[in-house]
Amino acid sequence: MAQVNSWEKEFRRAIKVHIGQGWTVQPDRGNIRVLYGNKKEGFKSINLPYKWQEDQWFDAFKLIEVASDSYKEYKDKISLKTAFSNAEKSNTKYELNWIEALNNYRRSNEHTIAEATWKAKHLPVLEAVLYYMNKPKYKPQNGKKLWDKVSNEYVHGKFGQLKGWKKGTTMRRHMRLAFNRFLNWCVEREDFPSYWLPPVFNKAEEEVTIKKRIGYPLTDSQIGRLVDSFGDSTEAKRWQFAVILCATYGLRPEELRYLTLRNNKEELWTTYQKSNSRINGRRLFPLEVLDIDGKPFDWCQNLEQKFALRDLPEIKKGEGSQRLGKQLRDRSPKNTWLSICKEAEAEGQECTPYSFRHRYASVAHTRTNNEGKYLSPKQIADAMGHDLETHLKSYARFSSKELENVFDSFRQKLETKIEA
Repeated sequence: MAQVNSWEKEFRRAIKVHIGQGWTVQPDRGNIRVLYGNKKEGFKSINLPYKWQEDQWFDAFKLIEVASDSYKEYKDKISLKTAFSNAEKSNTKYELNWIEALNNYRRSNEHTIAEATWKAKHLPVLEAVLYYMNKPKYKPQNGKKLWDKVSNEYVHGKFGQLKGWKKGTTMRRHMRLAFNRFLNWCVEREDFPSYWLPPVFNKAEEEVTIKKRIGYPLTDSQIGRLVDSFGDSTEAKRWQFAVILCATYGLRPEELRYLTLRNNKEELWTTYQKSNSRINGRRLFPLEVLDIDGKPFDWCQNLEQKFALRDLPEIKKGEGSQRLGKQLRDRSPKNTWLSICKEAEAEGQECTPYSFRHRYASVAHTRTNNEGKYLSPKQIADAMGHDLETHLKSYARFSSKELENVFDSFRQKLETKIEA
């Protein structure tokens, strides 16, 4: 009986432990032969371009590892021969240019994916792809392994505090969709091997189960604190004025780029139009921020006249929310903003640059006009620049005080009858 060398034992043990059941190797006319299957159903096999000798078994093992992953993932679509052929191409003999593929992909969609959306919902996961695929060694070897690395292990965030994207979150869903689109592009347009197709996802495992936290409506008192906390630099004063406008008019941060005066400079308008909306600009109506005595702060009065004389910060298209958020988190109002964010978290809600707009919606539903009447949801929706359905979906929680008063009157009437 021929003596089995120690490296042969190590080779077969590596196959058993790391490749899995059904895979084995044996010598065939001096070369390494790979077999897959079982005695009952039979075996499929292929000869590798490696000698059955100690100095070549590890390179052969790496090739088998790549090919077996692809074959197990796509065996209904590809043959064993194709799996090994693709695996050979993924070695140093055939380097895929991921950076060029990404550049081509971005050029193909730059007119359909806005820059802000690209940066927020596509680029993070695609940067993760480049990080892993440009590593000198230990790269993922197919679409499934790449997603496992990217989604669960990639360290990111401003301070490197995040690891992957948490399962059940909306952000993980965005990253998965972006990942899928890019890998499909690579295979269909860049001629990447088919084992780079994105894996078939388990719907139950990947569905969104963690609800997005409720956007917090800032109180007038909090806005007053925030406005007072800005520094004295020219740039700080510009952002302070931007915050005042967002709070008083319920602006989307992006709308700061689209403000203009009309009708003898007596009316402030926004010309902003969302890509999925038919609403093409609107006149802005103020809901003043009130101090502790119920009087409007001086800084939120006569804003049309002030707008004609003041400068706003420069904001690139699509970056309104991002820039405002960065200013609040990193600049002069930082400590006050973070303190307010903690107050929101204590109520299970989240502070964002849209919290000024949420405040506007809340006040619009609860503040009466000079005649003691409340605005209707349709009127508020028009003032905020979206349709009624969108408004009710986002702001139904700010139910009109008029509805509350109706039920109060029913209760008072019942109490009167009981007392009688």
